[in-house]
Amino acid sequence: MTLDPYQEDTRMPPLGVLSLAAVLCEMGITPQVVNLNELFIDFLKCNRDEKPVDFLTFIVEHIESLPFDVLSFSTICSSYPLTLRIAKEFKKFNPGVKTILGGPQASVVDIPTMKAFPFIDFIVRGEAEDTFPLLLEALSGSGSSLKLETVPGITFRKGTEIIRNPNAQPVLDLDSLPLPAYHLDPGIKKYKVIPLEVGRGCPFNCTFCSTSEFFNRKFRLKSPQKIIEQMKIIKDEYGISNINFNHDNFTANRKKVVEFCEILINCGETFFWSCSARTDQVDDELIALMAKAGCKGIFFGVETGSARLQQVINKKLNLSDAVMRIQCANQHGIKTAAALITAFPEETKDDLRSTINFFVDMFRFKNVEPQLSLLAPLAGTQIHSMYQDKLILDYIYSDMSYQGWEQDPVDIEMIQANPEVFPNFYSIPTSYMDRSYFKEVRDFVTYIQVWFHWLPLAFLQDSGDMLNVFDRWRTWRTNKLIDNSDLNTSKKPYYLNRQFSKDFCEFALTYYQNEMAAAKKVISSIVEIENLFLTQKSDPIIESPEKLEIFSLTAFPYKSRGLHVAQLSIDYKELIRSLRDKKDLKQVPDKNITIAFQEANRKGLEIDVRILSPLSEELLNMCDGNRTVNDIVSQSSSMKAQIDGIPSGKVCYFGLSRLFEQGLIEVSSQPIIKVDSNTGSALQSGS
Repeated sequence: MTLDPYQEDTRMPPLGVLSLAAVLCEMGITPQVVNLNELFIDFLKCNRDEKPVDFLTFIVEHIESLPFDVLSFSTICSSYPLTLRIAKEFKKFNPGVKTILGGPQASVVDIPTMKAFPFIDFIVRGEAEDTFPLLLEALSGSGSSLKLETVPGITFRKGTEIIRNPNAQPVLDLDSLPLPAYHLDPGIKKYKVIPLEVGRGCPFNCTFCSTSEFFNRKFRLKSPQKIIEQMKIIKDEYGISNINFNHDNFTANRKKVVEFCEILINCGETFFWSCSARTDQVDDELIALMAKAGCKGIFFGVETGSARLQQVINKKLNLSDAVMRIQCANQHGIKTAAALITAFPEETKDDLRSTINFFVDMFRFKNVEPQLSLLAPLAGTQIHSMYQDKLILDYIYSDMSYQGWEQDPVDIEMIQANPEVFPNFYSIPTSYMDRSYFKEVRDFVTYIQVWFHWLPLAFLQDSGDMLNVFDRWRTWRTNKLIDNSDLNTSKKPYYLNRQFSKDFCEFALTYYQNEMAAAKKVISSIVEIENLFLTQKSDPIIESPEKLEIFSLTAFPYKSRGLHVAQLSIDYKELIRSLRDKKDLKQVPDKNITIAFQEANRKGLEIDVRILSPLSEELLNMCDGNRTVNDIVSQSSSMKAQIDGIPSGKVCYFGLSRLFEQGLIEVSSQPIIKVDSNTGSALQSGS
């Protein structure tokens, strides 16, 4: 999820790899770490003439210059095909190199991977801090008597036979593990946030989740003292105080979390941190304490807005309580992700409706980012075991495990030939609706929040059924013969195109307002407000000798770039209050007002909107860049002579200074020249 204050860049070092590297460093072995995520960014930045034909070639060119005898990969499901192709390429040119896989994906598909890809020599399953060094010792050939058959937790080849040793024991004392070897990541200075493992395992057993399988349901937390000690080291050595706690359910042990927060509050240093939690594993008191201790982000896996499906998938959350916990985190200024999943095999339209309504209802909260993913049958999960013989490859990929819109053709060939190795790219058949329908609903609600803020929430509160709104929209779009041929292709989705926002505004002002709306005036006003952001405004270029930072009588004020002004016929403050508090929109009173806000701050629309008084509106219109503040104040004699006994000149000066403080106007040392951004010619005053 994305968290302030590092929202613009959420790249992080490869935690699992660096954790193993730290163990090796303690043994006197310094491994070379290649961060493929950073390498991919370097690949994208290459000039066209310098860039290899594909990323795989770029990787090989980078790594082949490094000396090594063992090539190890951490694996996750979304990039598993690419990982295997890299390993194959190196094995082709370096047959003596031992290729080792570890991590979540290889651990649960070890046997089918070894059968399908003979260039893989070893797979280290599960937690590897004890196992991996033993494997290297057995491979060292330095007189070690350690036999591969005695190394727990590995799968390997012995001639033509594949041997799977018993599982290794989990690391019970996480405090004994060293701090990850962050210094081995060449990109360490670039990061805004550092991940820190604070625990492992989850005591719950949701049917779709792979965490329980990988960690054998062994829930553990580091001691509060160890967590804070490692946070301080990160801050001292790398100058980073933003820490992302790596653990699926940090708050499962409430006592330890309270102790951690209290120690952190009293340690005399400032940290910002984020974590993952279940909504039934926190309460309002704990959330308040976490916020006080510097918690800036929580990832809540809600999974479904359907009370029935909560039981089916073994999540078993009370959804009313979930909303209250999310609301509490929001009130404390904690950025919160509310993650949902759809396209479960048993999911009915009523279940989907509940999830979509839950998703859109989250728009009420300023600090909440709802997320919706299509279900993926992750290897090793209960749901995969139940449906592994029924999987279909429909090329409607899930983003539940960070997969993209498209796959490389070579990857697709591998996926087609090996469903038991790559089940996450497959789909579980759905009983009540086509997966293409789930996919379009998911795209609709996910991308609608890119273009709109209040309109979807108004539709939900006005109609009570956002899925019905979608169905009506879909029918309207079809009848209008709008081209949506790219809905299920690898191209940029229709719903992420600006054309969708224009089409949806037309739907809102024509069909919805006329055929469905209960609060017609409210819907009309919200569309008018949001449409201001969607209309590409070509502001004139302002050529000024000097933009001033100080407001004075001799300055030349002009309207800020991207400023929008609109006249409404309803009470805007009451409208926003009604949306936030889920009140009847038909009760929003009429009121003629003028509002102004900045285009650059669309995400904070409800905060940045300014309701202008008649005087402020008149003053704003006079700020044309060709009159000084003193000129405008002098011309105010045409206004009311006094306001509450204060001379009009003083009132106007104060009003202009407030417009400047609010960012609605800027000031220049000399008259400004406006240039048409299309023609480059100067515009006349007042243009």
